[in-house]
Amino acid sequence: MMWTIIPPEIIWEGVEDKPKELLQLKWQGVQVLVEPLQFAQGKIIQLLSTEPNDFLKPELQPGSIINLMLR
Repeated sequence: MMWTIIPPEIIWEGVEDKPKELLQLKWQGVQVLVEPLQFAQGKIIQLLSTEPNDFLKPELQPGSIINLMLR
């Protein structure tokens, strides 16, 4: 049971949406999880690397937009 002043439409918004399609690929030699966007672009969701230095590269930060054609 949930007691809140927030309307249920707001709380449950997006629950019925189907999950986003994610791609696991190698970008600049690093395994990443990418959400495809429009026009052959993708947004990095997560790094799947075991190399600590990969997490310090700004171009590999989650949320970065990459061109999927330039792999």
